[in-house]
Amino acid sequence: MKAFLGVLVLTLAGCGGGGSGTAATSGGSNPTGSPWALRSTNEAGLSAYFREALGPASKAYVGSVWSIDLPMATSAAPAASGAATVASTFSGTTLQEAGVDEADLIKSDGTHVFDLAGDFRRAVLRRQRLNANASDAALVPVDSLKLGFSTDVRGSGLYLDSERQQVAAIAEGSTGWGIYDSWFAPQVWGQGVTEVVLADTSASTQMKQRRTLRMTAQLIGSRRVGTSLYLVMRSYPRIPGLDPSWPTAKSNANQVLLDALQSPQLLPTLSIDGASAQALVDPSSCFTQGDNAVKSADVITIVGIDLASATHRHAARCFTGGTEAFYMSDQSLYLATTRTAYGYSAAFPVYAAQASTDIHKFGLAGLDISYLGSGNVTGHLGFDQNRKSFRMGEHLGALRVISQTSPSWGGWSSPGESPGHLTILQEKAGALVVIGELPNASRPAPLGKTGEQLYASRFVGSRGYLVTYRLTDPLYILDLANPADPKIAGELQVDGYSDYLFPLTDTLLLGVGKDAIADGGPGDGRFAWYQGVKVSLIDLSDPARPREAARTVIGRRGTDASALHTHHGLAMQTIGKTTRISLPIRLHDTATPGLMPSSSNYFQFTRTELQRFDIDLTKQTLVSRSSLASSITAERDIGDDRSLLWNEQVHYFRGGGWQSAAW
Repeated sequence: MKAFLGVLVLTLAGCGGGGSGTAATSGGSNPTGSPWALRSTNEAGLSAYFREALGPASKAYVGSVWSIDLPMATSAAPAASGAATVASTFSGTTLQEAGVDEADLIKSDGTHVFDLAGDFRRAVLRRQRLNANASDAALVPVDSLKLGFSTDVRGSGLYLDSERQQVAAIAEGSTGWGIYDSWFAPQVWGQGVTEVVLADTSASTQMKQRRTLRMTAQLIGSRRVGTSLYLVMRSYPRIPGLDPSWPTAKSNANQVLLDALQSPQLLPTLSIDGASAQALVDPSSCFTQGDNAVKSADVITIVGIDLASATHRHAARCFTGGTEAFYMSDQSLYLATTRTAYGYSAAFPVYAAQASTDIHKFGLAGLDISYLGSGNVTGHLGFDQNRKSFRMGEHLGALRVISQTSPSWGGWSSPGESPGHLTILQEKAGALVVIGELPNASRPAPLGKTGEQLYASRFVGSRGYLVTYRLTDPLYILDLANPADPKIAGELQVDGYSDYLFPLTDTLLLGVGKDAIADGGPGDGRFAWYQGVKVSLIDLSDPARPREAARTVIGRRGTDASALHTHHGLAMQTIGKTTRISLPIRLHDTATPGLMPSSSNYFQFTRTELQRFDIDLTKQTLVSRSSLASSITAERDIGDDRSLLWNEQVHYFRGGGWQSAAW
């Protein structure tokens, strides 16, 4: 495996104004006192930056990672997990933050269900009606719409804007790489595209297409707040004739091309309804970061689209360099990147021993996207792209960040070192200032034990929840009521670990992860084998003494759940004092013939199914219902499986089709 020699560097170019239907954005503050602060520049300054970033030194950035042997791990856009509990008759998309909507393959308003279907490109928007009178609970087909996606993109998610009777369908270009893998190969991003189709759902019999947007940048993630759809995308400049390996024979020709380039030609473009491409972002309001480990020409673009406008309106900002994770509250967007150089081994990055992470904050008010300041935290955000958003959470203007310092996946932290590090940042005078940390001199107790890795993390109100794991699942409850003096309120150790945490009430937490059995072999005795999928309830009534109120383990070693890959894989419906949950499972429960019994044995595939549970929020009980076996019998990837709970019905979305039953 070739090593990644550079760090993905954040340098912001704020972009807005100009172009048809483009709204202006404010510049924000411009602090200069820290090396991670973003500084204003102009078109000439941005062009000079690109010339340097694409110059001879760039071959160390792109040359060492542009190889065909990068592993193909399964991953998704940074996303989030869990949902605020809402009393309703149907389950919605599970969200990291209440009021901040996330794209998913299925959406419902309690009357209709929309999904992305069709061929492998998922280019068909399908609408079906929920029917309380159906004896078999089957959905009633209404209509479908062939979306105007280009042939080089694949539908990846929907937003349902019921108030304006429309659906926003998002499609991404396919490079043959996952977000996580290709992060270390910047040239992959030079061919990326993102498309958005707005579909009118106001007619009861036939949907119709309103508008198609095509942007020449690859989607990292998206969110919706009210009438504003926000996209975060990445692109890498492609200069015709420029050889990125900078061989001596082409050095002069390369330099001629660099001398002639202007920054507008390197920024992503926008095409509306197939019309000629126009600038998506404008370099007239730009930022650079003065002190970087290495310069890169990657471009991250933040776009806000007005869903309420009869004609297209958008605002955009961009920055040169890469960002590895983004998190959004209802008023702020945070972008984070590891500051120090790191390598790449197998399916995971290898971080420097003294890694730190830069974080940049943008204020959001409709199409007003303003840069508000930057900060830096110790450590990195981990090895799993799906969990990185959950490492951050905002409350009353303070950003809480949980990071880790272990340089490699499965590696040992140094003796006495805390595997987890909590940093609380507050916006002050145009910067993100550290106002609280854990551990600290007054509270030195570590967050996790030596050799453990961070798994699930979640910030809810004035509390934080953190899971570290190696043998047992230490769940830490953090008291963050005083941001300047955070503390560990309690700790719980149980077998296994949780990948995602879902708050059900203020005093009850749902965890989904894996069970584990200790190996019992030589060494320190702290090695364990993952087993089946674990679902557990954690009682937080007394934060100082949390307890596991209930647990169940589904299947044997090898069993998988869609909720272990995305929080959208779990559906929740709360009726009174009962919460129902459902999650698609690929069950491995068949022993392999001839193998001696061992906790390390994988079990053979049995079936895919939808597991269902009733949770009594008062008694804190977890009652399993009979599973709904999938009518698709072959073993397959269940990462895109979903479910919807409505009244007394359950609807199982698997393999692009629906299977329905009474709850």
